[in-house]
Amino acid sequence: MGILHEKRPNVVFIVVDTLRADAVSTRPGNDQTPAIAELAAEGVEFSNAFSHAPMTLPAHASMFSGRHPHETGVYNNGELVPAEVPLLAETLTQNGYQSVAAVSLATLWPRGDRLGLDRGFETFDTGTMEVAPAEETSSRIGQLLDTLDPDRPFFLFAHLADPHEPYNEHGPWFEGERAQSTAHFKLDGAQLEEIPTSTSNWWRAEVELSPGKHQLKIHSEAPFKLRSFEARDGTELLDMNLTEGAFFEPTSLVTLDLMNSASEPRVINFRAWLNDTPKTSQIRARYASEVQAADAAVGQLINELRRRDLWEDTLVVFTSDHGEALGEHGTTGHVVSLYDELLQVPLIIKLPEGHGEAALKKHSSDLARHIDLTPTVLEFLDLPGLGGSSGESLFRSTNRVLIAETHPPEAPRTLVAMRDDSYKLVFDPDEDRFEMYQVNPDPLELDNVFSQHGQLRRAWIPALRQLASGLDPTGERDEDLQRRLSALGY
Repeated sequence: MGILHEKRPNVVFIVVDTLRADAVSTRPGNDQTPAIAELAAEGVEFSNAFSHAPMTLPAHASMFSGRHPHETGVYNNGELVPAEVPLLAETLTQNGYQSVAAVSLATLWPRGDRLGLDRGFETFDTGTMEVAPAEETSSRIGQLLDTLDPDRPFFLFAHLADPHEPYNEHGPWFEGERAQSTAHFKLDGAQLEEIPTSTSNWWRAEVELSPGKHQLKIHSEAPFKLRSFEARDGTELLDMNLTEGAFFEPTSLVTLDLMNSASEPRVINFRAWLNDTPKTSQIRARYASEVQAADAAVGQLINELRRRDLWEDTLVVFTSDHGEALGEHGTTGHVVSLYDELLQVPLIIKLPEGHGEAALKKHSSDLARHIDLTPTVLEFLDLPGLGGSSGESLFRSTNRVLIAETHPPEAPRTLVAMRDDSYKLVFDPDEDRFEMYQVNPDPLELDNVFSQHGQLRRAWIPALRQLASGLDPTGERDEDLQRRLSALGY
């Protein structure tokens, strides 16, 4: 399937974090995700695509290595990506590509230079915000495009955090009833500022503190979560003690005691990250507005590639790392289960104009997996596959079976699953319990048919038992890493 080009085509991966497959409309003329619909009209949409893990880093490691999480050894966010696991960016860089990335969620921040997904990238731009809005990420993506040598092909990984929790009433796209919740910041009894907590999660202020003890209170009539707080003089953090309220827990009042131990006044930069705690009904409307914000950023990237005359000669892969529960099975969020609302993802592949679309379309209804994406790209580019890959090119039709998994400490227990076009089997090794769903007549996975239909996928039962017995999720985290992940909801 390799193509004959004097210069290999560019490769762009667009990954929208936490984007459910059913949150995307590719119907022409829709006003919810028009940019994604435009991309689907020019590419090939895979209607049956799945992630291997309902959490960000393990899902991306599988996507860019062609290996399952138990094969990469990346079971949770915050972990290192083993050096012996080859990644797509490495291979493309070794074959003359400029590899650059802009990510927007701290779960993708490397723990050290070239110890995470950054391996193989010349530039891996994390930004400074733990959850960056699409508008901010789009600006950084444009700056990366400005740095590229027009005479060399490039690989761009563009990651958008919207609509990852915390759920915002995102700009002009929000159509629900606005919460109008606010938080008041008072320093030593004097009002500093009042900010909305449903539309803006960040508060920054520069304040001169006299020597001695000070007290900062954050109060809101609506419950809110304080995710992080810093009081900094340059690179030095001020001594701080939380005396009322708690980090990461819903509260209406937080009190922080601060100490300026110097003998002179100091100019202190405050930085707080907080948000209200919306109900499920509010979350759905906010989630929809976040999806539309991400779609607008996708459209901006498409327009930038067109403006630079790069679009026609660029291979684009659009997907999500995993989905999101919005009340299904009694949960909101991800990580905790392996139901399809967490695993099914949108997938669109746009090939350079006039190359191979028919071969892809022939297999667009087949079950597609994240581990198949890197093999597909490398086959199209006529480059060798990555060693140890379990994925298969989507140019080829095979009887694919999805393997998915989730693990502590982020998940309450280990779960492993296998799925094909007809059935999903989920194994809980702690309870030694199986659940089975017939996914076509029961897409919401409400009716456990294991006792009636388990024999139809008999070989999966020992396979899942063996997989679970060989897992080794260590879950080791230092205090700083755990604080960062807790701020993100993990």
